[in-house]
Amino acid sequence: MKPDYGIWKSGAVKRWHSHIDNDLRESGDTTGWHSQRMALILLMIHPSQPPAHLLACILTHDTPETFTGDVPALVKGGRIGEYLEAYEQEVTKTYGLPIPSRTDKRWIRLCDLLDAILWVADRAPALLSTKPWVECANEAAEIAVELGVYDAASELMGAKL
Repeated sequence: MKPDYGIWKSGAVKRWHSHIDNDLRESGDTTGWHSQRMALILLMIHPSQPPAHLLACILTHDTPETFTGDVPALVKGGRIGEYLEAYEQEVTKTYGLPIPSRTDKRWIRLCDLLDAILWVADRAPALLSTKPWVECANEAAEIAVELGVYDAASELMGAKL
């Protein structure tokens, strides 16, 4: 990874800034805190010592948001999503960020989902019973089964998964 002050500051991007729920929108979460929590989740649920490359991918997965901001998931579909994906790949290459394998991407997605569920449970728990968050928990459960870590993920999540 290339030395760059902007990349160093990448963890300061505000998350949830456009969410309709005030408790999430004003929660003060940042991409830096989010990535650190994801790394902890990985360490807690991975069946063995996770590879350093995977940890690096998790810690930098939202670094391109330094340039785009935290774009809501619903906006990432269609052409906007295609543009964002291409731009994030360009940023990844330009700054020499780690490139995740297909399996790494599944781990990243799982940790991302688990962190979101835990954050919502902590900041706006009533949302967990809504359709989007039930679907989020279902997707996390499916990926956890696929990766062979359902028991560990369930233990972490309690009744939320």
